[in-house]
Amino acid sequence: MSKDNLKPIIQEIEFGTIKVNLDKLMQKAGISTYRLNTATNVRFQTIQSLKENNATRIDFNVLSRLCFSLGCDVSDILEYVPNKK
Repeated sequence: MSKDNLKPIIQEIEFGTIKVNLDKLMQKAGISTYRLNTATNVRFQTIQSLKENNATRIDFNVLSRLCFSLGCDVSDILEYVPNKK
């Protein structure tokens, strides 16, 4: 993205959301939360909140462990959904 395409944040606006697609990836791979927890050493509750799209943040280390174990890219797990306005 070039500097000319940057949008300044001047006022409070809805920016959109980040959607977590971990549940779909796990279903496709046929892997349970417990099995992913064991394979990645990521807390069960962390995986559960990501699956339910309730997480407010994610650690890069957690993200890399999930990508490695599931054989996917970050863009397979996280998706930006812009505001419709």
